[in-house]
Amino acid sequence: MKKSKNILVIGGGSGMGREIALTLSKQGHRICIAGRREDKLNEVSTESGEGIKSCSVDVTDRNSVAELFSWFDQEMGDLDILINAAGINIAKRTMLQLEPDEWDKVININLTGAYNCINEALNRMRPRKDGLVIFINSVAGRRAVPLAGVAYNASKFGMSALGISVGEEEKENGIRITNIYPGEVNTAILDERLVPPTPEHRASILQPEDVAEVVSTVVNLPARAHVPELVIKPSKQSFV
Repeated sequence: MKKSKNILVIGGGSGMGREIALTLSKQGHRICIAGRREDKLNEVSTESGEGIKSCSVDVTDRNSVAELFSWFDQEMGDLDILINAAGINIAKRTMLQLEPDEWDKVININLTGAYNCINEALNRMRPRKDGLVIFINSVAGRRAVPLAGVAYNASKFGMSALGISVGEEEKENGIRITNIYPGEVNTAILDERLVPPTPEHRASILQPEDVAEVVSTVVNLPARAHVPELVIKPSKQSFV
C-alpha cells in the first residue's frame, strides 16, 4: 500500500469527482470533498461510512475558496493532493445561441474556479516543495468539440493552459500538475444537452469509475514521476 495522502476533491459530490473520492478513500487515502450542494456531499460521506469529510464551497467566490482551504488545514493538516473535478455546461452552446451571462457562468466556474483553487493549493505546497494537482479537464480542452459548445471549449482550453503553465513554473518546487482529458463520460452533465443521450449511448461511453481508475494511477505514482497530460476516451469515440 502506498503512503496515505491528504486529498481535497473539488466537485466531489457527484459524477467523476464522487467516484474519484470513493475510490481513493477505499485505497486508504484521507479524503475531503467540496462542492456547491451539501446534500450531495453528505450522500458521499455517508456512502463512505463517514470516512470522507465534506465542506460546501462556491469556486467562483474567492472568500469561499479561502475558507474551504482554511477548513482543510484544520481538519487534515498538510495538503498533499488537490483534484479539481468541478465543472458545468449549458444547453444553448453555439455562438448564435450563447447569452453573455451564460458565457460568464461557464468561464467563472470551469476556468476562474480552477484558478481560485490552484492558487490556494500552491500557497500550501510551495513551502513543502511537494504536491500534486489534477485537473479533470475534457477532450474539449485538446480539440474544440462542436457538441461541447463555445463557452465550454474555451473554458477547458484555458484550464489546459493553466495547468501546463503552472506545471512548468512549479516543477523546481516539486509540484506536479496533471491535466486529464476524458471523452464522453456518463454523468449528469449530459442532461444539459438540448437532446440528452439515450440510455444505450450512456452505457457505451466512459463511466465515472473508468476515470477514477486513471486518477488513482496518477495519485499513486512516486513524486519523481510526472504525468503532464493524459487522454481517456470511449473506444468508439473519434480522436481526430
